Amino acid sequence: MNFQISEEYKQLQQRSRRLAQDFATRAAEHDREASHPLENYAALRREGFYGLNVPKDMGGGGVGLLGYSLVAEELAQGCPSTALSFNMHLSIVGPLFESPSVPQATQQYIADLVVHQQKLIAGNFSEPTNSGLLATYKPATRAQRVAGGYQITGQKAFASMLEAADFCAVLAHPDEAKSSAAAILVLVPREASGRRVEQVWDTLGMRATRSDSLILENCFVPEEAGLYQVDDILPFIRNGAN
Repeated sequence: MNFQISEEYKQLQQRSRRLAQDFATRAAEHDREASHPLENYAALRREGFYGLNVPKDMGGGGVGLLGYSLVAEELAQGCPSTALSFNMHLSIVGPLFESPSVPQATQQYIADLVVHQQKLIAGNFSEPTNSGLLATYKPATRAQRVAGGYQITGQKAFASMLEAADFCAVLAHPDEAKSSAAAILVLVPREASGRRVEQVWDTLGMRATRSDSLILENCFVPEEAGLYQVDDILPFIRNGAN
């Protein structure tokens, strides 16, 4: 087994290090004010980091777990909150390309969204009584199919980067599904009607992650927002965690 970091990843480390030096100039202020480090997300966009773990043949950086772990390690030296929040983007984008059950059309849509349109996605599965990390996860949030799309109702917790991201990716249980483990992964735009943020994040550190609560009340999203629907979401969650 080769434990040497490739030349490509060394260059990626250097790019991340330069970003971290800039982030460090604002980190204390954002932590003190519990404010979104919007300048940092804009810098990550300019550097093309939104597409880091999109495959190269789809226009992305093609880095795997090692690559973006190295990025997170470096970014965290400048602003830990930015590194943690940005992981919510990478940790939803990566599994969508790595899972063999995700349709190619969905993968192409995500690639276009994050590489070409340069959109930021906040992945958020956890709920007040339900962690997306558990092997028994069953979302309490509901998705009702309506004309032209879905109506989403529920509450998500620890929604990092929520007000800074262009979209929040949430799991919901489809009303028509017969399996209790069924779920649909939905992209909720920041400006969607019926979507609001409950500001509950007031911690002693990592304040700039702004990990507040997302409230969805008959929140309408269009048909194309439904990225991925299965009768059992647990393999997707397990594979993503692995």
